[in-house]
Amino acid sequence: MKTSHTLTLLFAAAALLGGCGGDDDYTAPPPPPPAPAPPPPDPLAAVPASATQSIEGLIAYLKTLGMNLNDTREPIDIGATLTLPSSDTSEPSAL
Repeated sequence: MKTSHTLTLLFAAAALLGGCGGDDDYTAPPPPPPAPAPPPPDPLAAVPASATQSIEGLIAYLKTLGMNLNDTREPIDIGATLTLPSSDTSEPSAL
């Protein structure tokens, strides 16, 4: 009887120790990727107000326009009432 009792305890201890093993590491799933940034505004969609208020603004717009030319775009709508700035006192600027 003593042998069976010892064997029973031995198997019970082995079962308890076997139940203690295993991988308890829980790794959380990676966070979702951030939402993509909205595209930058199209500089050719409309004439900015700065291009009609100062000569420097107009030159900056013309430089942007020159860098973004695309033969497949629709023509730029400058509106019927576009008035370009002028100055009698400023010096000519290089484009």
